[in-house]
Order: sequence, then C-alpha cells, then structure tokens
Amino acid sequence: MTVLITGGVGAIGSNVARMLVQRGEKVVIFDRILPKPDNTIIGGFGDQVVAETGNVSDLATMLNVVTRHEVDGIIHCAAMLPPIENDLHPLEAIQTNIVGTANLLELARSLKLRRILVASAAGVMGRPSDLKKPQGETDISLPLGGIYPLTKLTCEQLVYAYRSLHGVNATAFRPRNVYGPGANPRIQPLFEAFFEALSGKDVIREQGGDSVFDYTYVKDIALGITNLYLHDGEGLYHTYGLSRGRSTTMSEAFEALQAAFPERTIRIGDGPWKGVVEGGKEFQITTHPAEMPPLDISRAAKDFGFAPAWDIHRGLADWRRWFDTGEWGSEA
Repeated sequence: MTVLITGGVGAIGSNVARMLVQRGEKVVIFDRILPKPDNTIIGGFGDQVVAETGNVSDLATMLNVVTRHEVDGIIHCAAMLPPIENDLHPLEAIQTNIVGTANLLELARSLKLRRILVASAAGVMGRPSDLKKPQGETDISLPLGGIYPLTKLTCEQLVYAYRSLHGVNATAFRPRNVYGPGANPRIQPLFEAFFEALSGKDVIREQGGDSVFDYTYVKDIALGITNLYLHDGEGLYHTYGLSRGRSTTMSEAFEALQAAFPERTIRIGDGPWKGVVEGGKEFQITTHPAEMPPLDISRAAKDFGFAPAWDIHRGLADWRRWFDTGEWGSEA
C-alpha cells in the first residue's frame, strides 16, 4: 500500500512517515520543499520514501500525484504555518488550509481511497477560562481568536460532511503543543528556551513558571496517528484529540531542560509567562502564549489504543540527543 503524507517534511509528517515505512508501507512525501539530503528522520529508506513538491490547493497537481503513485490512503498534515502567517495573509490561509483539505477529501471520495486522516489543531477548541479541566472533542469555546483555528475547525466540518454525506473513511485529529525531532524554532515558551540552550546560552526568566501547557512529544503524536491510520476505521469518531493529556508547568519544563542541558544555567521565576510580539511584514501582533487545559484523550485511548509514553523529561532529553547524534532512536 502507498500512503501520501502532505506536509511530510514537517515534524509530525516526517515522523509518521518513518513509522509507516518501518511497518512496511510505501510513503509519498508531499510538501512545498524537498527533504534535505541529511534528513535523519526519513532518510536512508531508499525507494520506500518518494518526495514530491507542490501546493495542496492545486487539485490537478494532487490528482496527478495520487494517481501516478497509486496512492490508496492520505495523511494530510500540510497547512500554512506558523499561525501568525494566517492572520497576516488570510486569503492564502483559506486556500491552503480549507481548499487544500477539500481537494484531498474530494480525491478520497472520487477515487474511493481506503483511508484519509486530516490534521486539525487543538486551537479549534478556543480558550476556556478553566485551565484545569481536560477538554474533550466536543468542548469548543467560541469565538475563535485567529484565522488558523478558524480554518482548522472548517476542515473538521468538511471531514464530518464527507463522512456522513459520501461515506468517506475520514477522521480528523487535533495535536497540541508538539515538540521534538523535526520541529523548527518558533515563538512558544518551550521552544524559545530549548533553542536558546541548544545555541549555547544560559536560559534565565524572571517569571513564567506558573504557566501551563499540554506539551506532547512528537513520537507520541506520530505513533498515535500511525495507529489511527492503520485502523480499519470501523467505529471511529470523526475527530480525536491527541496530546500528552496532562498539563506541564513551565517550572517543570525548565527542570527538564536543566537536566537535558546540565552544562547550562536554566531557571525560571514564578508567575505567568510574559506576552510576546510576533513580527509581520504589514504589522506586529502582540500575543500571549496559548495557555489551554490538557486534552481529554480517553476516547483515543479507548478506540485505537492511544497511550503517550514520553514525559517532558524523557522527551527533552531525547530531543537534545537527536540534535547531538543525528540518530532518531526508539519509538517509546
């Protein structure tokens, strides 16, 4: 069987690709850029991994790739990132995120593909005032604060419509705060601190230790997506929250960072993490880190055995080891 993974050069897509290849699947990576020759996540698998470039909003291109490679299933991870770019360029975001998803669902319908998974985002659930109560799949607080979560919620509704109207074997999944091999630097508290330490700097913050995030190691997310894809789809819900399923304070994260980088000085004070400014071509937007409660992952655990294994200490240590050695290591 051949699986098309859009956004396959990204952190989630590339790790899913690796796990599927290790299970005997042939994978077609589709992204706007080709994987780098020294990519240690999906490199070294020969003709089991084929790379294509293009834009998911171009239906003709997607049809050509799917038919030429005899694809029988899709894992759609491509999207406009980071989220700030969606706010700066909303029409392009709608084309990439919504039209791109519609194109792939339509191919799954018209070509009768075996399976399609669509990446949503935990941001579709909004920002509830209660940061302790885990959020289930139906817990959504409207209105949503930005173009990115708005487009992702629309994609989930498209998945539901294609399932109910056309019988497409489609499921959406919501990853939350994913870190690990393949993830690039971005404006987010854990990422800022990790890449500062990786660059050889001490990491000292006067405040922020009380802020909480449901940090999820990419190998946990990738294994969950892999198992969800390989499931026959019978009895599955239309969308699943995938995360560690528990809150991590930034104080805990900094303790784990200190253990991963013992040669650095890493510490953080109490209180909330300060807001940040994200720069754009047209303007700047001041944002506060997306503190949200943990996801309730019990439905995913029950339906296809989702069981995160990497806590923040093991995850950060493994992420640093990957940077140091280039070796991907073990799944769990």
